[in-house]
Amino acid sequence: MREMLTDGPLDVLTGDYLAELTMLILGRDRLKDPGLGYAKTFVRQLEDSLALAHERGVRIVANAGGLNPAGLADAVRGLAAEAGVPVRVAHVEGDDLTPYEEGALTANAYLGGAGITACLRAGADVVVTGRVTDAALVSGPAAWWFDWAADDWDRLAGAVVAGHVL
Repeated sequence: MREMLTDGPLDVLTGDYLAELTMLILGRDRLKDPGLGYAKTFVRQLEDSLALAHERGVRIVANAGGLNPAGLADAVRGLAAEAGVPVRVAHVEGDDLTPYEEGALTANAYLGGAGITACLRAGADVVVTGRVTDAALVSGPAAWWFDWAADDWDRLAGAVVAGHVL
């Protein structure tokens, strides 16, 4: 994260922390402690980079919230307060289908980028999500940055393609 922040100009730094195996690991973490279920590596990376991102005006968007985006958002707020970095943190929920799948360790739907766009439009400096499509990590910030409408299909499709390439 620090390398990306120091190697050139950025507007938004995105991070994809989730894979199917990661979701299983996060599910096991959550069984041990209901306050967990998010990618702790993201918090460790932010310890070294949050102040720099804030100083440079870089927004951060990551799906590191895994099974507990609200818990990760709280952890980031705590880290920011401890470091004295005044950032606004938001999270996106809605992907958790576990209540409908009795006995499942985890069951999640892939969300698109609209929640990310809404958080950035509301002024968030850091947005963490649970399960979103890989492309949502690009299409959500792009829709915010370029102020696209929700039905700006051609531009959104281009952002989805760019997100898949990245």
